[in-house]
Amino acid sequence: MADNRKDVAVFIDFENIYISVQHKYDADPNFEYVMDKCAEYGRITIARAYADWYRYPRVTSALYAHSIEPMYVPTYYYERDKSHSSSAIKNSVDIHLCIDAIKTLYGYPSIGSYVLVTGDRDFIPVVNTIRQYGKWVVVIGVGGAASSHLAQSADEFILYEHLTDEEVKKAPQDIYEALVEAINLARQRDNVSTMATLKLLMMEILGGFDEKEYKDSEGRPFTKFKGFVREAERRGLVQIFTSGTVHEVFLPEEDPRALSQFVSEVVSEEEEAVGGIGPREWRIFRDMMRQFDEPVRFVQIFSALRGLRNTEVIDLSNAEIKEMIKRGIREGLLIRTTRGAHGFYQLDPSSPVPSAG
Repeated sequence: MADNRKDVAVFIDFENIYISVQHKYDADPNFEYVMDKCAEYGRITIARAYADWYRYPRVTSALYAHSIEPMYVPTYYYERDKSHSSSAIKNSVDIHLCIDAIKTLYGYPSIGSYVLVTGDRDFIPVVNTIRQYGKWVVVIGVGGAASSHLAQSADEFILYEHLTDEEVKKAPQDIYEALVEAINLARQRDNVSTMATLKLLMMEILGGFDEKEYKDSEGRPFTKFKGFVREAERRGLVQIFTSGTVHEVFLPEEDPRALSQFVSEVVSEEEEAVGGIGPREWRIFRDMMRQFDEPVRFVQIFSALRGLRNTEVIDLSNAEIKEMIKRGIREGLLIRTTRGAHGFYQLDPSSPVPSAG
């Protein structure tokens, strides 16, 4: 393990992992397994679990036994009607956990690895922020409950069930058969067969999966999961369908336009082209910039586009991403303002997107 990962911080979204494990295994989470795994990344200096502990009064002793500090987050209630029946407002566990993680990021530079025990996709921004500071981020979640996009955003994703003594399903001999099985499993769970979802399901089916351990028909190792799926498509086992910012995977005999939940009414051949900076990439660029409420710096735009690449929404190199931003500035898609010595940029919604190329 690299030197900058010698200290570890662990943040547990208790309610998320508790409900997920209860639903799937009808049992309480085993934090001994969780902490043993976390210890593999180095010395654990911070370990905290967040919840309204008045709702889980018997759990805190088990947490203390494994050197996990319970952090109390209250749940507030309001009166719904004149009959004085009440309903719980969702507590602020997410906010408390995120604030503590960011405070740790700035206050404890010796910590090089962050482990988030959760499956909640709301933590994607904090995962991206921690990674931008050069830290290693691990997410531990339950199969079938964890967000595939959260898993994709982390440096490493670990299925909770692989930490326990539960028997892991034996892997099929052919990884391409596992991909087809993952598509069928996604349908059974009413999930969309996106790249991120299928990779997570393959990890569940195979007891762990990393496309970099496999090679294509020409003997080259896969560098991205999308490359593995494209190889399966070349073998006639699946088909990839792109609509807007979403890549879906279907079986060969299926009609993607009839089954896709994201299909656009008109998708030109030029927009469907994979690779390079074309109309589709510029449309994604504009949609991404609209999410910024205020002008942002060049590096923030670059990081946001890299995040889209990590989740396989776009397929551009670092150099292509930088060139895309520079073209957006040169051709007036982005408006520059100056604050002190720094430049900030925001979208000009009236400006047409640059031409392809």
